[in-house]
Amino acid sequence: MALFPVLIPVTMLLELVVCVLGMYVGYAKKKTYGYLFGATFLLFALFDYVGQAGLDADSLAFVNLVAVLAALAGMYLVLQDK
Repeated sequence: MALFPVLIPVTMLLELVVCVLGMYVGYAKKKTYGYLFGATFLLFALFDYVGQAGLDADSLAFVNLVAVLAALAGMYLVLQDK
């Protein structure tokens, strides 16, 4: 039994859990970086989903780039938070 078909749905579920937690931090704690981390993990889940759907590599690369940029902006805000 290959682990890949089992791990992708589990990974997507965990990414969505982190997304919800990030959105909670953004809403409840009024922290912008929470929204950015939520968006990052939502995009990672989207990346996994469209990868399974067979979307072309250029679209996957774009989704990944936007996710990483959101994470980078979120980390910048975390470092600026006192």
